[in-house]
Amino acid sequence: MSVAGTPRAWTRTTKFVGLVLLGLLLVLADAAFPLVRFTNELANVIVGTMSLLLPFVAAIFVLIVPFPRRSLTAGIAIVLLLPLMLFCAFGLLTWSFSIGDTYRTGVNPEFERIASVPMDGYSVSIYRTDCGTPCSFGIYLLQEKQIFPGLLLVRKLYDLDPARGATYNVLARDTIRVDVPAYDENNGAQSKVFRLKPY
Repeated sequence: MSVAGTPRAWTRTTKFVGLVLLGLLLVLADAAFPLVRFTNELANVIVGTMSLLLPFVAAIFVLIVPFPRRSLTAGIAIVLLLPLMLFCAFGLLTWSFSIGDTYRTGVNPEFERIASVPMDGYSVSIYRTDCGTPCSFGIYLLQEKQIFPGLLLVRKLYDLDPARGATYNVLARDTIRVDVPAYDENNGAQSKVFRLKPY
């Protein structure tokens, strides 16, 4: 039996695939429940795009690394990875358009900051979201604090879809009101007051 075909090699392979999938899970979790972001939008888009490649990296690794019962194990692994690969392929297709736009303009058209409100040691940023033809515009609010140069600690405050824009009014030291105009006859104007907890 070759070294690559030993149970120890199989264990290393399993750990590698597990780490790859864990990396994807962490990036997707940060997208759904944001905790950190880069100040550079191109960096955010690149990291997101690279994370969507991870299931394909895991699948290639499973196919090229020999281990016991390779055909059966690889087949099971590919079947399990297939839904993730399909999901990520759709994400890559969608994000491929925003990479070029973000590189040229420095602005991510799918997550465009339309306002940044300086507060006491942090800021509140208002983003307009746009995932393309299948979706309407939306509004996304983040509380942001720079923890290292180029890196932000963030907290999601609010999101609204559909919405084209928003205005704001600072009411007090850690209090801000955000007003969203009506989107159409079925989605009227909204106003929300946020009493924020400083970092």
